[in-house]
Amino acid sequence: MTIKTNHIEIEHYYDSQQLEGEELTQSFAHYVAIQYLIAVLEWFFYGKNVGVVSNVNFYQIEHLKDPPKSPDIAVVEGLVPEERTNEDNPSYWIGDDGPPPLVVFEVASKETWLNDLETKPKSYAGIGIPEYFSFDPNEPSVWTGTWREQLRLVGWRLDTLSGEYRRVEKDGAGRLWSEQLQSWLTIEDKHLRLYTREGELRLTGFEAQTQRAALERARAEAQARRAEAQTQEAALERARAEAQAQRAEAQAQEAALERARVEKLLELLRQKGINPDDLI
Repeated sequence: MTIKTNHIEIEHYYDSQQLEGEELTQSFAHYVAIQYLIAVLEWFFYGKNVGVVSNVNFYQIEHLKDPPKSPDIAVVEGLVPEERTNEDNPSYWIGDDGPPPLVVFEVASKETWLNDLETKPKSYAGIGIPEYFSFDPNEPSVWTGTWREQLRLVGWRLDTLSGEYRRVEKDGAGRLWSEQLQSWLTIEDKHLRLYTREGELRLTGFEAQTQRAALERARAEAQARRAEAQTQEAALERARAEAQAQRAEAQAQEAALERARVEKLLELLRQKGINPDDLI
């Protein structure tokens, strides 16, 4: 049985070191691409027992002397980052804290891209991460050689039988399918976008709330227009009814006047000794 009291000592050694091949700073393109993808993934997994973390050290219980793995983004089932903010243990121990990440992402920079593409696939496969994707937010791409032919996006999926990664094939539109995210992955401008199988863009929480608010405003405006139209229709109907009532009143007055004329004529005939009935 592994005793976790040794973890802190090991972490202090590794966490005080710069990870091999990692840069000390990141470009704005690198930062923005990571933050955007994190926001999309956090909203996608909102309310689910899945955590999305960035640059967290992942250790293996079975290989205590191995340096930690620290992907730009990791999606971990059962991890709730907010519940671990007060712990003395800032890292994640695979096999003790929980399973390996479901999927990890590396965002290319000039200093790390080759390591992301040629070293980390074997490393991430070795700790049992089902999927790994690497993409380049830079235009023009920092990838060179045959890697440039991949158009800034490459993915690997773990073969459970061999324990090795297999490259994920792109479709005709240059997209990669992620089984773990049930999403199409595609590079657009400086971002990695995620789409549903039906082609609907997966949004960040802010985008979803903004879209929902815009939809609610549109519904409210449409309802207000319908209410205004109904009010105008009701006013028009009242005007029609009033006009009809006025016509009926005018017709009644005309009929009454006509009857008065007839009665006057009949009275004049009687005064002259003529019986109106004899005239019929």
